[in-house]
Amino acid sequence: MARTTAGLFACALLLSACDSSASASQPLRTGDPAHYLVKLTDLPSPGFTIITPAHAADAAELAGNNATRAVRLTQEGVQAGAAVRYFRAIDLATANGPIDVVNTVERFATASGAGAAYLADVKDLDSVTGAAPVSTGGLGDEAHAVSVVRTAASGIQAVQITLEWRVANVVNIIVVRGRYGGTRLDDGLVLAHRTTTRELAP
Repeated sequence: MARTTAGLFACALLLSACDSSASASQPLRTGDPAHYLVKLTDLPSPGFTIITPAHAADAAELAGNNATRAVRLTQEGVQAGAAVRYFRAIDLATANGPIDVVNTVERFATASGAGAAYLADVKDLDSVTGAAPVSTGGLGDEAHAVSVVRTAASGIQAVQITLEWRVANVVNIIVVRGRYGGTRLDDGLVLAHRTTTRELAP
């Protein structure tokens, strides 16, 4: 039993070392963050329109006007950012799939800076009242998601799912909102994987 446990432990260490090595060798992304944003054609449901066109975003906008987070982004070496928002005007009570999609992309000078910013964001996401962490499966170098349910004035339950993940020195955030039960993490993951494919392209 001791020999088996030792063998498993050694194997785990080996796998961990391989993962760290792979992450460390991931080349830095140098493209315009706007190129990585979710496109209108990426959205699987019909009826979406562009509310806020894709545009360059500074630390203040990326931080959602949260001064503390804006300072943190700057300190961790954010070089450039971009943002976009889509919306479809349908009845929340019967809506399936998201009705609101917000996407931001942050490119940092180093992967370590991006990693530090990502980890700080994860703590912030988990600290929101009612936030429920949800597993993302394999996505980028590291990924996290939380779901928050609120009841609207009409009595309808709405859900906001925030998905954040890192690819080398790039941190991505996708927020999907819609009717609770009609909007799922999978709706965000479909978009996240399309975005990641663009980021990993040569």
